[in-house]
Amino acid sequence: MDDTNRQKLQKIVNSDPMALIEYWSVDPDYDGHVFRSIWQDYRGNTENDDDPYRVVTIASLTDLPVKDGPRRVCIRVVDVFGFEAEAIAEVA
Repeated sequence: MDDTNRQKLQKIVNSDPMALIEYWSVDPDYDGHVFRSIWQDYRGNTENDDDPYRVVTIASLTDLPVKDGPRRVCIRVVDVFGFEAEAIAEVA
């Protein structure tokens, strides 16, 4: 990447890093081994909003079964360069 494009990319990273997300998904009952996505959004999908060039930044998961104790939620994300990241959190 040349310096001009590197500067443009850094400007996006600093001002709107979510603009670089290509795909993300949520497993609300992650068992620590198998990721079972029940919600996704990706660039080009207009079911969650009307913008085909961006992903939504809020997932609304409804009708989940009631669970005793904390729930382990796993979120996976892929950026426009193909890099993947994952976050796991326990929520009550």
